[in-house]
Amino acid sequence: MKRILTSILAGMLLLASVTACSNNSANADDGAKNNSANSQTPTADLTEETEETARFLDSMPETMDFEGRSLKFLLTEGANGNITELSIYAEEDSGEVVDAAVFQRNIVVTDRLNVAIAEPQVGTDSGANGTTIRNAVKAGSADYDVFGGYQYYNIVLASEGILYNLNNKENFPYNDFDREYWGTGYMKNMSYDGEKFYWCTGDLALRYTGGMYVMYVNSTIFNNYYPDVNLYSVVDEGDWTMDKVSELASVAYVDLNGNGSIDGKDQFGFVTQSNDLTDGIAAGCMVDFSTRDENGLPVISLDNEWTYKFWDKYYNLMFNNSACMINPVGTDDSIAIMTAFGAGQFMMTDNKLYQSPIYLRDMEDDFMILPMPKLDDTQPHYNTRIHDSCTIFGVPVSVGGTDCISATLEALASESFKEVTPAYYEIALKVKFTRDSDSGRMIELCHENVTIDFAAQWSNKLGDINHFFRGRADAKEESIASTIAKNSKVWNKSLEKLVKAFEALD
Repeated sequence: MKRILTSILAGMLLLASVTACSNNSANADDGAKNNSANSQTPTADLTEETEETARFLDSMPETMDFEGRSLKFLLTEGANGNITELSIYAEEDSGEVVDAAVFQRNIVVTDRLNVAIAEPQVGTDSGANGTTIRNAVKAGSADYDVFGGYQYYNIVLASEGILYNLNNKENFPYNDFDREYWGTGYMKNMSYDGEKFYWCTGDLALRYTGGMYVMYVNSTIFNNYYPDVNLYSVVDEGDWTMDKVSELASVAYVDLNGNGSIDGKDQFGFVTQSNDLTDGIAAGCMVDFSTRDENGLPVISLDNEWTYKFWDKYYNLMFNNSACMINPVGTDDSIAIMTAFGAGQFMMTDNKLYQSPIYLRDMEDDFMILPMPKLDDTQPHYNTRIHDSCTIFGVPVSVGGTDCISATLEALASESFKEVTPAYYEIALKVKFTRDSDSGRMIELCHENVTIDFAAQWSNKLGDINHFFRGRADAKEESIASTIAKNSKVWNKSLEKLVKAFEALD
């Protein structure tokens, strides 16, 4: 049950060291918008009006008894720390806010349900982990109750008939995927028909919470050039666009090493990479790779005027603006870009939100976090997507006793919404590692406007369609219409084959 909170931001500033709140709307747009979680920490002195609430957010009984059953997770960990493992397990309360929240959440869940959460097996090889699950199902093994996969690589398992449909109430009676702690829109778009959910995600996954693309701005460099410009006001007025980024960046080039040539050792107004950061820019401009037809099924839709307008803006920004550079460190490595940004070399860059506490916590210059820029002022809202390393959870069909798994996933998700998301998203990201309250407000704005489409999520089975702009950036391809036309046949054939695979499943 939701609490009615007022003066959220003011209260957060006053009590940032002990509490945090997040008030994100669930902007669903014909099933294409991700339901972001309304992360809230119960705080009596911030609340003017409080509804009578149950002890738990979910609708399950307050106590249940699964007789001490131990649940075993197999997890695929991506780069940038152990946030996938930490989504499920913390060995102890280390004193760090997120560790403490996860540890406490697990105590609450295991005591409530009389279950045990075993220390998960974690691997970085998504292919090997996927094979492990395939082999387990083939052998009828129940070695792993839940698989936490890396979305890009492991999503394909859902089309192979080896995962349960989590939206089947007979097997998963306790899950309510319309609740605020699940990424409802994200899951619906991951589903080919919007009904069968072979994967779930949301507040349970820290890679969901922290995987949003955002813009980073070095406040010191920016204020040297624009002492009278309030970037937060630019965003609030709806004017943070691709053209505005190009305009502001254009004055900020400096030949730092004095060699008379433009290279990765210089200062730039804006930098990005031709890999996933380009994906993030396209997402910010609301470029969709697929839409839904009259039957609610996905169709490829990249060939349209909005796509071509986006590419014109991107090409002009990256290749016709001397103060902008793509892959400035001689590689498409986004970590190297964040390291250079953290050292004060670039005025602006884009990256995932979870990079902030890793690479910017010791940054000497102040920095701002902003939404990804709009394509232009006709775009209805700021937009972002979650990086394709998002952790998605599935249950192998060889596992029995799914009612226990159902209850545990629901309890972990709802308790994560109450305890873990505030610790990670509010304190660790918005307060501890950012330099002003407005950046926290900007993160709220990003979280309110997360979208995704089926083809982008299933890119690994659709000719890597989500990576289309990466190749065009590497080739410095000014016109992309003919390349889209050439690839469309492959994309459509792949999508047709994928949909048929789903239609053959129960």
